[in-house]
Amino acid sequence: MEAATWILFTIGLAVILAKIGDSIIERFELPGVLGELLMGMFLGNLVYFGIVSKDYLPITMGSSEVIDFLAKLGIIFLLFLGALDTDIEQLKRTGITATVSTLLGVFVPLVMGYYALRFMGYEHREAFAGGVLLTATSIGLTVRVMMDLGVLRSEVGAASLSASVMDDFLGIALVIFAVGSGSLLGLGIKILIFFIITGVLGWYFIDYYVKFAEKLHVEKGILGLMIGMMFLFAALAEGWFAAAIEGAFMMGLILSKLPEGKRIMEEVKSIGYGLLIPIFFIHTGAMLNLRVFENADALKLAFVLSVIAIVGKIAGRGFGAWITAWGRGKEFLFTHENFKMSLQMGIGSVPRTEVALVDLMVAIHGGAISPDDVPKFIAATIIFITVSVLVTPPLLKWAFREEVERQKRVKLETRKERIEKKKRAR
Repeated sequence: MEAATWILFTIGLAVILAKIGDSIIERFELPGVLGELLMGMFLGNLVYFGIVSKDYLPITMGSSEVIDFLAKLGIIFLLFLGALDTDIEQLKRTGITATVSTLLGVFVPLVMGYYALRFMGYEHREAFAGGVLLTATSIGLTVRVMMDLGVLRSEVGAASLSASVMDDFLGIALVIFAVGSGSLLGLGIKILIFFIITGVLGWYFIDYYVKFAEKLHVEKGILGLMIGMMFLFAALAEGWFAAAIEGAFMMGLILSKLPEGKRIMEEVKSIGYGLLIPIFFIHTGAMLNLRVFENADALKLAFVLSVIAIVGKIAGRGFGAWITAWGRGKEFLFTHENFKMSLQMGIGSVPRTEVALVDLMVAIHGGAISPDDVPKFIAATIIFITVSVLVTPPLLKWAFREEVERQKRVKLETRKERIEKKKRAR
């Protein structure tokens, strides 16, 4: 049978198992995305343990360019949706919180990682590269869980979203610095031009673009042109920073200010949640090779990185969010509400996936990690990614338990009111 046959088979199997895993996990009152990740781990390890050939189940990274690309489209659509669902005014109000918490959320795990690895005997450059692996957040998982919990439009959700986007840019700059390749000045200029094109020009010309789409009078014309422009933004960001999700996010953010942006959300969700987003999380889960737990040296390094990955981000971003409470007045600083929101911000920054792997590959190819230590770093990175990905959904569910319960009560009260209205109408 041709390769295309097994690619189609794998896509079909992945989507079906993703939805089944989603349903099973939600019965335990946990975010459904955890089920998709576990199903991905199951499929991936069928390959890693030699039970099924990767030719017949090309779900692991590098097995199929088609599935790798579909997974990338999944996170592009997820970030596009997350930005569409963002309250711009809320985002403006949380700008200082997002900025300060981003800086501390990057600085704290970087420093902790560097000194921990130096203490373990690693060279300066290698220790710094290890610290860089801990800096960037996997924004896709956080956005998905917050959307599922219905808290993405909250103050914490908006701040977490913008902070995670800034994380990526800082992570790119740090890895360039770590390997000594590329120009930080050149990167800064590209980032500035990117924001001028997408943020400034896009913001002021989007109304004319939407009017042009309406004048076409074709089936799904607005949807098609909006997605098309989203891909152009993603292409620009991918070409300059290898971060297509930033372009998709910017397009979604620009569209979120228009009624048309909110109008196409359900249609974009159909494409995203019906196919591409489940493939992304299945593919992410399939990266987590359980054989890495057989390497004792990697386990030791992974333990250190996992602890710092969790504690460093929660402490760094959480503290950044906490101290910005001074803007609300000193009386708010030591309240339960401020502590809870800071903890939510910190937990939302815990997961690492694709960005950590990209940073690792750049560090390896740039010579920042010695050839003898490469296998150990690869295994340790996969382990700490696995840990961070699996602990985040339940931790976020716990952190937002009050908000989730409040939503349930509101829905129950609304349902009771509707029933009462129907009874009175009879």
